[in-house]
Amino acid sequence: MNLQTDQSVITTSVALISGLVLLATVLFMLAALMGVFSDVAPEDNQRKQAFTLERIKPVTRVSFEQPKPAVAVKLTGQQVYNNACAACHAAGVLNAPKLGAKDQWEPRFAQGLDTLVNHAVNGIRAMPAKGGNPALTEENIRESIVYMLNETGFKSDAASK
Repeated sequence: MNLQTDQSVITTSVALISGLVLLATVLFMLAALMGVFSDVAPEDNQRKQAFTLERIKPVTRVSFEQPKPAVAVKLTGQQVYNNACAACHAAGVLNAPKLGAKDQWEPRFAQGLDTLVNHAVNGIRAMPAKGGNPALTEENIRESIVYMLNETGFKSDAASK
């Protein structure tokens, strides 16, 4: 190679490298300039951070707090009958006295309300304790028995003796 060819290669290389450095500098300055003008307001930044924290929070958490006690709901005798007693006493299933059948209830009524309540709370023969609903209270059971006796023709004041 001769001197002129070497000089041409060096000039071309320097020009190419200078052009690339100039291009990189311009691109860097544009990127920095765009960053300055695109800064978000502090409120937007806080909102974005809150949104990000909401998206990355755990799906669930373990709580060691004691559960709050359930609120007891006062049920009427008819409600208890409809929810627990009617399944058997409406159709007379397994010799359960039917609602309204005075001849079937008379011998049971003669035993007294307290005995009927005791049998209903603790279960007797095929009848499960509390009519199969352990959530019922003795007062719920008493009111449902008074309801059934009243519907059968016995007076509630006589039933409560």
